[in-house]
Amino acid sequence: MLFYKVLGLLTWQSLTACSAFHIHLPSSPRDTLFSTATPTQLSMSTITPPGPSTAALPVFTARTGEVFDWNKQWYPLLAADHVDPGRAHPVQLLGKNLVVWRNKEGRWSCFDDRCPHRAAPLTEGRIEDDGSLLCAYHAWRFDADGKCLSIPQSDRGGKDEANPKACAKVYPTQVAQGIIWVWAENGPDAGLESALTPPHLIPELDDEEGLASGRVVPQGVQHTDLAYGWDTMIENFVDPAHVPSAHHGVAGDRYKDVRPIDLEPDEEWPVTATSGFRFKFDDEVAGTHNKITFVPPCLVLVENADNSGTLKLMLYGIPTKPGWSRLVGRQAYVHKYAPKSKEAKALHKKNKRLGKKTSGLLVAARITSKFPQWLIHATSGLFLYQDMVFLHHQEKTLASVGYDGTRSSSYGRAVYTPAPADRAVMAVRKWIATHGSGGPAWDKDCDPTLPEREQNREVLFDYYEGHTKTCSTCLRALKNVNRLLAASKTATVVFFTWGLLRGARAVSTPAAVGSRSAGVINAVTARAMLPAVALMLASLGAVKALEKFRSLYYTYSFHHQDNP
Repeated sequence: MLFYKVLGLLTWQSLTACSAFHIHLPSSPRDTLFSTATPTQLSMSTITPPGPSTAALPVFTARTGEVFDWNKQWYPLLAADHVDPGRAHPVQLLGKNLVVWRNKEGRWSCFDDRCPHRAAPLTEGRIEDDGSLLCAYHAWRFDADGKCLSIPQSDRGGKDEANPKACAKVYPTQVAQGIIWVWAENGPDAGLESALTPPHLIPELDDEEGLASGRVVPQGVQHTDLAYGWDTMIENFVDPAHVPSAHHGVAGDRYKDVRPIDLEPDEEWPVTATSGFRFKFDDEVAGTHNKITFVPPCLVLVENADNSGTLKLMLYGIPTKPGWSRLVGRQAYVHKYAPKSKEAKALHKKNKRLGKKTSGLLVAARITSKFPQWLIHATSGLFLYQDMVFLHHQEKTLASVGYDGTRSSSYGRAVYTPAPADRAVMAVRKWIATHGSGGPAWDKDCDPTLPEREQNREVLFDYYEGHTKTCSTCLRALKNVNRLLAASKTATVVFFTWGLLRGARAVSTPAAVGSRSAGVINAVTARAMLPAVALMLASLGAVKALEKFRSLYYTYSFHHQDNP
């Protein structure tokens, strides 16, 4: 358990800052956030402490009549730096089975995972040397636009290839801020509509000057599939109250750190079908001002700020299929001033003079920004699965008592949420009922029924299926760990054999042969074997540590009852 706590602590510091969040809409949210010319702008406002709360459950006033269109949206699906560009990748979105791949010019494309010939899965295909995607069933080839380049069985001079029926169904795709984004709709208007609708990005990550000066310190992107639905994922993202209890020993103490959180809706943020909502609160213990913002369909932005900078956690929750969702996450630390600037030095002196200390969470974020991605990925499963063991079963229980997302009142009858800390959770449920048509718009061929509960923890906590097998960084790390493990096992055998040989040789020395004392013989033998034994024990320790670390890429075993 200590091993997992140490690794989980790394994950917490690097992956999460779930004790706060923030985003600000300038004068016109729709004009700024949903500009047709530039990426979505989510920027900081001046931070003001929330006022005292007098009601347990108010939330916000939503504009009625606006219905969110789930299909005319950009969805982040893959971390571009952590997928193998030489392979076709299966992904799911709104119950659709898709294939994402890259041609030789570096352009990513997304098709229905269905060859137009005989409906074979294109994810079984190959990316050829000419940059085309080949269906491995009958060797049809397609370019990045879905056009059929070759039908080997046809000899009609390209007429069959030119038929629109031979084309793959294409979804608009782009790469932004290290993420592969897919527009959820295909068809003749999808290209124009997607071009007029930017994805929800974080402007600091495109600040070239800030990145170059070290004022903006980003970390890598990670994607992971989890066995609970989109609504449950978003609800968990906006719930800071669960962190010290659910992540006890990793991100807080359930006996010391659980306390009231006065979540207040930000009145400057108009609640609409497309703008979502924002809440704010102060953490006096951590010394941070915090905001939580949900921008549908995917983004929850968490920001913890003190006077030296802001830790931004970008959490994207993607509806893949009923009872499942994909987390695409990253974080960045944004200094108030470039670290070596005059302003930064002056601020440091001022804080030192006033006795102000930087939040421990923000300090940890700076430190862990230096960690390699393979280490961060390997440790993140613990933190994620500490939640999943609740969430996987929670949504099944809610469904069993009749909650279906279409009425927020039915959620209120199914649960008891008297505290201000629950306000953002209730806001999610109200948005889903008011604007989201009860939840994601699943594909017509998708069965919307929730899957059965998974009682086998080995299956539920299968990190290899949820992340490792789709992450090229982790697969490389796993290969290296396996090599080191094999070398350590070989070294153990070699050192053991060497020790035996040294011991045998020592027994045959004149000193041992001429002595009739068993003690002398044993001492001579032990002294001779000592270096080999020490090396053997070291290699055995390496084997045990590597096997433990290797397991992190496969399955986590965790029980809250065993976490004292």
